[in-house]
Amino acid sequence: MRKALACVVASLLVSSVVGAGEKGTPEEAKAMLEKAVAAMKTDEGKAIAAFNDPKGGYQDRDLYVFCFTPDGKITAHPDKSLVGTNATTLKDNDGKAFGTEMVALAQKGGGSLEYKWKSPTTQQVGTKVSFLKNAGKQTCGVGAYK
Repeated sequence: MRKALACVVASLLVSSVVGAGEKGTPEEAKAMLEKAVAAMKTDEGKAIAAFNDPKGGYQDRDLYVFCFTPDGKITAHPDKSLVGTNATTLKDNDGKAFGTEMVALAQKGGGSLEYKWKSPTTQQVGTKVSFLKNAGKQTCGVGAYK
């Protein structure tokens, strides 16, 4: 009985450690954002193409780069249906107009903001904190789910 219980406890510990790595952290999001900003400064067109390519090196678990122009036009996002749309039209499940807030933050040079968004890995809506930074003529962001 003790051996069976020890095996169950060990299995739960291992699965929780494995599960912890399935989600990106805020620190990893910030690091990816810095990498994206550097890429934008080097070659904006090449960077945007890489951000939109699932194998471009800018999508990791639930972390990904998104970008938009000063007028709010989304140029990079893993959800291809959003590319070309205006960020100011985005609202979360609670009706929060977070897209408008992102564009306002961009005008100030960047920042961070929380909103609800569907995770690309779990397909569940959760609270996300996104970090934004101006990158050349555009603003890019990367967010982590809480």
